[in-house]
Amino acid sequence: MSLLSLAKASADEAESYLSDFSTLTVEYAHGCFREKQFSHEKGHALRVIKNSRLGFSYCNSEDGFQKAVDAALHSAALSPEVKYSFPHAQKYEYVKTKSWGLEKLEEKFAMECALQAVEGILEHAEPTRVSLSFSFGKEEIENTNGLSASMEGSFCSVYTEAKKGNLFGFSFYSSPFLPKDFKQLGAEASLMAKEMEGAKSLPTGKYEVCFSPYCLSQLMEFLMFHLSAENKRRGISRLSDGQGQKIFSEKLSIMDSLKANAANIWPFDAEGVAAKDISLVRDGVLEDFLYDTYTAARLGSWRDGNCARADYSAPPAPAQSNIIMGKGDYPGHAAAHYIYVESFHGMHTSNSISGDFGVEADIAFFVKDKGEKFPVTNLLLTGNIFNLFNSIDKIGDTQSTWNGLIAPKIWFRDVQVVGSKG
Repeated sequence: MSLLSLAKASADEAESYLSDFSTLTVEYAHGCFREKQFSHEKGHALRVIKNSRLGFSYCNSEDGFQKAVDAALHSAALSPEVKYSFPHAQKYEYVKTKSWGLEKLEEKFAMECALQAVEGILEHAEPTRVSLSFSFGKEEIENTNGLSASMEGSFCSVYTEAKKGNLFGFSFYSSPFLPKDFKQLGAEASLMAKEMEGAKSLPTGKYEVCFSPYCLSQLMEFLMFHLSAENKRRGISRLSDGQGQKIFSEKLSIMDSLKANAANIWPFDAEGVAAKDISLVRDGVLEDFLYDTYTAARLGSWRDGNCARADYSAPPAPAQSNIIMGKGDYPGHAAAHYIYVESFHGMHTSNSISGDFGVEADIAFFVKDKGEKFPVTNLLLTGNIFNLFNSIDKIGDTQSTWNGLIAPKIWFRDVQVVGSKG
């Protein structure tokens, strides 16, 4: 008997979730392949509603179905009473979510791809590490309200790391699809290491700063903490009472889109709600938060479409999918006298509640007139995420895609930078 059939015999409503993915990982380091690993993870999750209370449990085999039902019912008995129902049947648009070239997860093919990246690194530097991961599998969601959603998908991630003397460079790729050129990914890391030759610090002061997509995605993830409806409900978002108000620079617009052609593309969210575009910020005005249906119900709303699961063993919750930042009209090649930050670290030590952050930029460039640039390093950047997105000077006229972020270049004015000499 299916997990859903078992659960609906005892619960008022039930929802079953299946995640079944296989992954191949290879890693090249120190002149040879140090790791070749195949893994398969399959798991089931169950949510039930009993007496207007929501319960959750999970298991990793059919033998555990009855225990999962019992655990979910017990969980429901301890949960708050909420007027809530699972989503009803949906219609889904077709979106491309898989690369058939990844279906067989062939070790030989993965190693050849990694060696192409190594070849690219050798153009200007030495390979430190190339880590490559291919995944292929499916996700299924079904509930007692007639909802049934199923989709196969693939995922590819590539990390390349290069060194030239004591200099460092990297590249990262993440997508449901294979990259066009593995060698080019290695070459990007190699060139970054080469271009850092002669890097120096800068005098302490306030500078105009533009962040690479890698860095901008971390800043956006930091900001998304305050756009979560769950954090709004808990009263820990600084934006809880800001809906409809101008919070950020009028140049800033942010949309969440599960349909966007980026790393997190999928036809439905983690509770089967059809993929949609959701405007979060428009021209600096806070328009909405990230909701799943349960959090919306607890807040007396009926919004949906932003549910995600970290794993089958984790309860679903509100989260961003693909973030789209609106483009402007500034031609990027015209910008000058600013710091372009390729890489920073330390975001995890920042204060999520206040929005205060401090990061160390280890790979960056000071851009002068006509695109001339020189490398800089050992810079501490400090600020507040709300002040930062209120100090946008200009926004580029073209967007690029990096992982789950689609964004133009954004130049922020008056960012506090501390050089190594203070």
